[in-house]
Amino acid sequence: MSRLALREYQTHAISLVRRAYLAGKRAVLLVLPTGAGKTATASELIRVAVGRGRRVIFLVHRREIVLDTARRLAGAGVPAGVVMADEPVTRAPVQVCSVQTLIARGSFPAAELVIWDECHHVAAESYRTIRAQYPKAHHLGLTATPERADGEGLGDAFEELVAPIGMRELVELGYLAPIDVISPARRITGALAVDPADAYRREGGGRPAVIFCATVAASQACVDSLAASGARAAHLDGETAPSERDALLRRFERGDLDVISNVFVLTEGWDSARAEVCIIARGCGSLCTYLQTIGRVRRKGDNAGKQCLLIDLAGAVHEHGMPDADRGWTLKDGQGTPKSDREWLAQCLACGFVAPGASIRRGADRLRHCPRCSAVLAGVDPLEVKNERIARVDAASLAPSDAKDRALRDLMSAAAARGYAPGWAAHKFKARFGHWPERGVGSSGPARVPVPPPSKFTASRMGPV
Repeated sequence: MSRLALREYQTHAISLVRRAYLAGKRAVLLVLPTGAGKTATASELIRVAVGRGRRVIFLVHRREIVLDTARRLAGAGVPAGVVMADEPVTRAPVQVCSVQTLIARGSFPAAELVIWDECHHVAAESYRTIRAQYPKAHHLGLTATPERADGEGLGDAFEELVAPIGMRELVELGYLAPIDVISPARRITGALAVDPADAYRREGGGRPAVIFCATVAASQACVDSLAASGARAAHLDGETAPSERDALLRRFERGDLDVISNVFVLTEGWDSARAEVCIIARGCGSLCTYLQTIGRVRRKGDNAGKQCLLIDLAGAVHEHGMPDADRGWTLKDGQGTPKSDREWLAQCLACGFVAPGASIRRGADRLRHCPRCSAVLAGVDPLEVKNERIARVDAASLAPSDAKDRALRDLMSAAAARGYAPGWAAHKFKARFGHWPERGVGSSGPARVPVPPPSKFTASRMGPV
């Protein structure tokens, strides 16, 4: 297998994972922001493992992602078989597996390395079933958001968390597009500040956009309104046929569509180098949903000067912070937000799919199917439009003294997870808020220069996999 050229932070990530394995850990959680190249990073670990005669399975939670992941691995020099419905069984040392197909067949390929894509879904019963089949394997979790829907961390599934880089650094290094935020002046529960179609017309400037709606009816109404004003728009939901969905997304990437509006279809497993505007027209009770949604538009592709815009119509930024904030992830409790402060969430018991509970109505009169696995979910109610003012916000406007204290704690946690010197946290705090922390690291001026991550690692240090 040919070796993929990795970015420095990806090489650093691999070194941290190997260090954990060498220290005796068997289940490591790797946190990389959306767009940072989790699959590319994992492919190097897979390449080394296969070179040592190890077998690998790569688990994905959505059937439509299986072939895309296999394609990405092949592009990174790691050919793989697939385990999914209607596909023949192969003896390839690397298998990309649909969780649903694996459970349905009840036949589990041998593996010494098990990689869990989007592992914030590991609470689902299907994941626990699979995990039990590989008690002696090394496990690697991949996610941008190491937090379950209820705000709990992933400490019962993984032993060590490594987070080599944050979203802000990726933007500073030029790998991801910067983003401006437009929001109402407060968080709005169960409603939207303005109509999403009106928001796009007023703020979107005709730029390529993706809209995330709470209901099918709301999404279709948004598309109809945009079409009436001359915009080329299309709607997707969980009942859209895969072939139709793929065709619409290809049209969008070609420039034949201006706007894609969807209902819980594009939150994960899809990224667009063309999309510049992300409109959140639904509740985002979980930090995971919030960050995953925004991450869909941050890839730059060939557009080196790409600048993104988040139009947050529910004011989620006031609960979850700016998209590029450094977050001190932990295995114990994710971000540690008190559960009472969280919007209730509904989860599909069949596949783990999560939907904001504020928009879920119980009762048999409006049942819908889970867009991921077709299991029955409760119906959703439309969100009221408040017609409130929306305007640009930034980190300073969202950061009273207590928020700054938390920001400093998060930065220090991030420094530890990335293997940096503590002075890095002080410098990042000053860059964000314009002054040194009033207490803690760097309170008397510049702290130590942070230690840069190593750039090269030899095969002798690669660890058990």
